[in-house]
Amino acid sequence: MTKDVEQARPHSEEAVAELGGLVSRRRLLALAGGAALLTACSSTSKAAPPTVVTTAVTVPRSTTTTTTVRPTTTTTEATTTTVEATTTTAPPPPPVEPLTGRPLADPALLSKVALVVKVSNDRGARPQTGLNDPDIIFEAWGAGPTRFATVWHSTDQDFVGPIRSCREQDVNLLGEFNGAVFACSGGNPGNIALLRNSDMLLVTEGHGPGWELDPHRKRPHKTHANTAYLRSNAGPERTGPAQQFQYRAVGEPAVDGQPMTGFDLQIQQVFVQWRYDPATGTYLRAQDGHPHMLTDNQQVFTENVVLIWLDYEPSHTDGRSPDGITTGTDPVTVFTGGQMITGTWSRADRLQPFALADDAGAPIRLTPGRTFIELPNSGRGSFPGNDSFTPVA
Repeated sequence: MTKDVEQARPHSEEAVAELGGLVSRRRLLALAGGAALLTACSSTSKAAPPTVVTTAVTVPRSTTTTTTVRPTTTTTEATTTTVEATTTTAPPPPPVEPLTGRPLADPALLSKVALVVKVSNDRGARPQTGLNDPDIIFEAWGAGPTRFATVWHSTDQDFVGPIRSCREQDVNLLGEFNGAVFACSGGNPGNIALLRNSDMLLVTEGHGPGWELDPHRKRPHKTHANTAYLRSNAGPERTGPAQQFQYRAVGEPAVDGQPMTGFDLQIQQVFVQWRYDPATGTYLRAQDGHPHMLTDNQQVFTENVVLIWLDYEPSHTDGRSPDGITTGTDPVTVFTGGQMITGTWSRADRLQPFALADDAGAPIRLTPGRTFIELPNSGRGSFPGNDSFTPVA
């Protein structure tokens, strides 16, 4: 605005000067004309008074230009940036064999029926055949010495035994394997009826393919069998078992719990010792003061040993026989990867696996491989027992 005003002023002064010059020239012409007239008149008459001509000069006014600058309002809109939360979904763990936790090589295994074979631990039955091959072994109280319930799924053997009779507790203990084939040498009528009325497929000695007799043994330790042939008694409506436990990844070391070499266990009439072998990552078994050897001169071994304490009651079919109560909850001690983990086991129904939780309530994870489950007597049931357990550092 100031610059425009300053340029207007010089223009007005020049106009005034130019007009002033014009007025001066007109005045000179008028004076000259008047002088000539006077001269002429003076020669004939008295001179008249001079006439003055006044010319009005209009000087243009200075023009002032005013520039008004309106204030400019700048509006800045707030920008809202929405960052969507990113959800990362972990890939599912690779499939594993349901009873060992090892990587699943053949998906057909998932539909393969589980097989239970009852194996004796009487002194006359030792050494046994095939105890290093089942995926899971339960050792429970029997009529005298303990008895094994061997569970076969990922492998088979053509000669396993000696095979002995069933017990009432087998119905509840082994219901979690989804209608498994159950093979035994026989049993009292009450136990046979219980098993026939259960969801398992009972196969007794001499019924169906697979049974064999050991010519080098006497009764009652002669009965053996081929596990694949025993399983062939199952129809197509039966399928594979569910996963029983949670496992660490292959090669993942055990870090939970505390380091422990093994333990000593008095279970019914058998004194059992388990010791960890770091070279093989397995536990070696001894019983009654000697390594527990099999007919192939191999010592019994396993990757995991689980102590599930049971309350035992007298069997309904034979009061002289113990019946372990396998539903509810009780203490558990797990030996895996050279570590001892304490906690509780729980099981609401006979069709469910045993859930193992540590003292903080977290699931106990086993080493992928085979699992040996000891079922000692807690002493709280009405079937008396004096089982004892001693950890060995």
